[in-house]
Amino acid sequence: MSDATNSTPSDRDVLEGTGRHPDEWFAFLDMAGATTWQHEEFVAWFEANASHVNAEWVEGVTARYAAVRGLTISK
Repeated sequence: MSDATNSTPSDRDVLEGTGRHPDEWFAFLDMAGATTWQHEEFVAWFEANASHVNAEWVEGVTARYAAVRGLTISK
């Protein structure tokens, strides 16, 4: 992520860091039923479906998804 990052990375940062735009990730996560998941379920989904995405980006995409969908995700 960029040096000026916060807990919700920009669209450009996500695209550059993961190879996909946030809207793509959000569509995949929505199809998988992620609006009801907790943290460990996001981690498991990324491990199974996008293992090329490192842990920092899993956290960033998950935080961004939660913010956009108005979710509270427990660790």
